[in-house]
Amino acid sequence: MRRTRPSIARASALFALTLGLVGSPALVGGAWAQTVTRGPYLQKATPSSFVVRWRTDVATDSRVLYGTVQGSLGSSVTDGAVTTEHVVEVTGLAADTRYYYAIGTTSTVLAGDAPDYFVATHPTPGTPKTTRAWIIGDSGTANLFAQAVRDAYIAYNGATTTDLWLMLGDNAYSSGTDPEFQSAVFNTYPTLLRKIVLWPTLGNHDGASADSATQTGPYYDIFTLPKAAEAGGVPSGTEAYYSFDYG
Repeated sequence: MRRTRPSIARASALFALTLGLVGSPALVGGAWAQTVTRGPYLQKATPSSFVVRWRTDVATDSRVLYGTVQGSLGSSVTDGAVTTEHVVEVTGLAADTRYYYAIGTTSTVLAGDAPDYFVATHPTPGTPKTTRAWIIGDSGTANLFAQAVRDAYIAYNGATTTDLWLMLGDNAYSSGTDPEFQSAVFNTYPTLLRKIVLWPTLGNHDGASADSATQTGPYYDIFTLPKAAEAGGVPSGTEAYYSFDYG
């Protein structure tokens, strides 16, 4: 029995070590490895700024790299707050200009710096411009019909840049919960959300899990919308309704 105890001890230690390696996330650059589980998606564009949001499975800091040449993103914005819901505003930009971007942490790029990761700032107010808008409503079914509408627009639009994307409400059936938004919006339009600024409105289905008086609930948690006329138009004081200018 005395001869077997060291072997049992070594086997137990090895077993515990193996469990630790298999059951724990890996360390990358001094931080736990993370995965983007939502987005990136673009919000609240103006002639000189835009907001990019994304979600990760592990809380980290946030960084957005950006530039006018894909593959050469020489500028960045960093937010040191550790979170899984990343909201970064990029400011000081030129009007009516395409910017490529990448998202990640201060040590790791998680997505982007590719030809279809870009955002176009709005033109200066009063500037005439041919504009293409995609306007959809009652799109929150997350079914084959919603996918068919998406695919038909992508085929029709081709390589033309979509300047505006409006969602007219009932964006996530049937109660506007976070999982329903994930299915109906983020899982349905991932390649569009990364390159078109989305301007949503609240429908009755979306409002079933949200409270406009307090601006709480999934709809208000997910979207970043202007309420102080920072995107033009008239200040509303609330994200429940808002205005913005385009050209």
